[in-house]
Amino acid sequence: MRNTHVRMCTSILVSVGLLFGSYAHADRYVLGGNPPGSLFNSIANAIGTVVSQNSENTIDVLPQGGTVYYPMMLSKEVDFGLVNPFDAYAAHTGMAPYGSKLIDKGFSLRTVMVGKPINISFITTKDSGIRNFEDLKGKRVVADYGAFASSSLSANTLLATAGLTKDDIKVVSVGSYPQGVKAVQEGRADASVASIGSGVTRELDATRGAKILSVTNTPEALSAARKIGKSWVISAVKPGAPGVSEEVNAISYGVPVVARADLDDRAVRSLLETVWNHHEKLPGIFGWMRGWTPDKFVNTAVSIPYHPAAIAFYKEKGVWTSEMDRVQSSLK
Repeated sequence: MRNTHVRMCTSILVSVGLLFGSYAHADRYVLGGNPPGSLFNSIANAIGTVVSQNSENTIDVLPQGGTVYYPMMLSKEVDFGLVNPFDAYAAHTGMAPYGSKLIDKGFSLRTVMVGKPINISFITTKDSGIRNFEDLKGKRVVADYGAFASSSLSANTLLATAGLTKDDIKVVSVGSYPQGVKAVQEGRADASVASIGSGVTRELDATRGAKILSVTNTPEALSAARKIGKSWVISAVKPGAPGVSEEVNAISYGVPVVARADLDDRAVRSLLETVWNHHEKLPGIFGWMRGWTPDKFVNTAVSIPYHPAAIAFYKEKGVWTSEMDRVQSSLK
């Protein structure tokens, strides 16, 4: 039995496993999942709860972004991470900001599964007078998220779809994704990046009324997004989520779960098998996860190679194809 992750993580881990039954040979693993209020945090806690309830293992959720937990993967204090695929690719290959600030050779990661797509756009308040991306010119927009690199990348991508850059706005700086939406709520910014359906957007909607801006859905907009990250798509979002009173478009990607490359096969297989067999329980913990289903777990749009244990599992399930062999061989 491993004795892991206690010393550095005790003050910030949110344990979802201790609430449930124990097993004689249970192991504990850590899943990086972003701060509370973010969509990733809610997804991570749902996965952690399902695995802890339905397997011999416990998943603890570390409520921090990749810039915190990637280095902790090197020291084996973190095992899995819920990531933006573009941020993960930058970390895996040692690109900026990771190559210049954290580690030049990158962090060796492997894909475990790809889940439901996450939809992202700018959010503002209903009374802001901002109706579209063009109206953001000269406005206070949260576009610098400090060490929370994935949200900065999302901001750059959203601006690019409209032919804008940071030079066209008044850049507001914060330290995390939830802080960006909070800045809008508190009147310190006019707009920020929003993961549609996340808890912090519900807070904004309840206090001031939220409005999600629609991304232009054109070949030019998609081309601009994919110059920043090849996995971006532009998707339609139906009414119902906070700030979405009519159908809008958003940039989107399937949410990957990655593991450190040296994580043992048994740990990867246990998480995969449990989520595969019990995925229908995820929405009962976090409703957004309706649609987090096994048919999405293998995805040709990945930018990080799959873990060998994941490949073996998917081959057993008959969902790993010759096309995926070609994708896997093209990745480093």
